[in-house]
Amino acid sequence: MTGHARTFLLAVGLLSAAVVPAPAAEVAMTGADILTTLKGARVEGPDWAQSFDDGGATIYTKGGAQSQGRWDVRGDQYCSLWPPSDVWACYAMTIDTSDPAHEQVTWISADGHRNAAHLIRKGQ
Repeated sequence: MTGHARTFLLAVGLLSAAVVPAPAAEVAMTGADILTTLKGARVEGPDWAQSFDDGGATIYTKGGAQSQGRWDVRGDQYCSLWPPSDVWACYAMTIDTSDPAHEQVTWISADGHRNAAHLIRKGQ
C-alpha cells in the first residue's frame, strides 16, 4: 500500500470516528426540567443528602445535623434560601442520565463551582 493510500484510509477512519455519536452525558437543565426532576426527589453527595418537597421545602443533612430551607426555580436556575439568610442563591443545573441506575445532577454556581450528587427520583 502506498503512503498516499494509507494516509487516505487513516483520514477516512478518523472522520468516521468523529461522526459516531458519543454516549449520553450531562446536559443543561431548563427550569421545567429542574422542577420536574427535583419535586419529591432526594440527592446524595459523598457525605451529605438533601430532599426536595413538592411545596418548596428542602432539608439538607450532613453528619447527623439537619438544616431546613426553601427551594424554587427561577428562569432556568435552581434557587435556594437557607435561614437565617434572606438571600436566595441561584445555580444552573445539569443532569447525566447515561447510567439510569445512577443518575447525577450537578449544581453550577455563577463562578463555575460544581457540586454533583446522585439523584434518587420520587418513587425510587
